[in-house]
This record gives sequence, structure tokens and C-alpha cells, in this order.
Amino acid sequence: MISRRAALGQLGALALAACDKADPRPGQDWADQIRWREDLRQFEGPGLQVVRNWDFAASLHGFVADGAELRHQPGVGAELVSQSGDPKLRSPTGIDLPGAMANLVLVRMVRAVAAGPWDGALYYATETHGESAAHMALPVETWPPETANPVTLVYDMTHPARGGEDWTRHRISQLRLDTEAAPDGRVLIAQIALAHRD
Repeated sequence: MISRRAALGQLGALALAACDKADPRPGQDWADQIRWREDLRQFEGPGLQVVRNWDFAASLHGFVADGAELRHQPGVGAELVSQSGDPKLRSPTGIDLPGAMANLVLVRMVRAVAAGPWDGALYYATETHGESAAHMALPVETWPPETANPVTLVYDMTHPARGGEDWTRHRISQLRLDTEAAPDGRVLIAQIALAHRD
């Protein structure tokens, strides 16, 4: 029987070693060109500039979890284990970055254990408001990530699900990512990045 540590190592190696592309919705062909380079540990794509990133292979960088247990897997990433039907991963406050400078949010991850429905919504706070259902985005790829398949979630913040131009007109102070919408789900996140693409 394979140990939990060995299983995590295998999933981590898969998540960090594979180079994938984000499958786009119609009209979002540009997202198909955004790729994860494991050898450089960075996102790449035509016209893409990473403005800020958090590489969880090194540390959790002050991120915290609500409704889930957050564990650091050194060299792998942040492991989020759902303990409720509404797990949340939050960045530290004080990002203080103009949204117009980073019109994309990129998340490199693998859904290690699927325990229920997938959420995948991204919420944010600015200098004028906290996180709310009125200000959120969904990834360009709308279907749930396949179990054990590394993916790059691409959030186009110029066309959020809700909030209109709010992101691009304000300074972003905090991010929140909702993942597995059921207890016992496991997600390994290698990196989150704020990026700009013309």
C-alpha cells in the first residue's frame, strides 16, 4: 500500500514537472498560449508579463485557509485539504497593486482528490471594498479540473463573472480562491501569479 507521503510526492512531481496549456472558451484563444515552465518555475506566453507571484514550493508566503487545513509540502507546494463544503485559500492583505497592472490571475495546481463539486471562483478585495459575491471571477476554462491532472487556471480580470471594471479601476489588496466544495478534497497549488497581457 502506497504511503501518503509517497502519494503526495508522486502528485507533486506530476504537478511540477508537466507543462500544460489552459484550454480556452471560444473567443479566448490567447489563454491557450499561456504555459507553465517547470524548469524556470514561471508562467510564459506571448505578451505575458508576471507582475507578482507566490511560489509555494518554498513557503506558504502568509496564505491562510478557512474551512480547510493548509499544509506546506516543501518542494511541491501548498496542500489544501477541505474540512467543509466551503474551503477558502486567502492571500495576505496588503497586496496593494493596481488591478490595471495585472489583468490576469494564474493558478498552477493539481486536484489531487476530488470529493465533491468543484468551485474555482476567485474573489478579491480592494481599497474600497472587501471580498463579496459582487466581485468575483471564474476561470476561462469552465469545466472542473480532472483528478491528478496538472492545470493552469486562467482568470481574465477584464471580463470577470461579476464586478465589471472594478478590478481594473482599483488597487487589489487581497485574493481568495475557493476550491473543492466538499470535505476531504485535496488540492496542491504550486504557484499563484498576477500577470499582465496587452
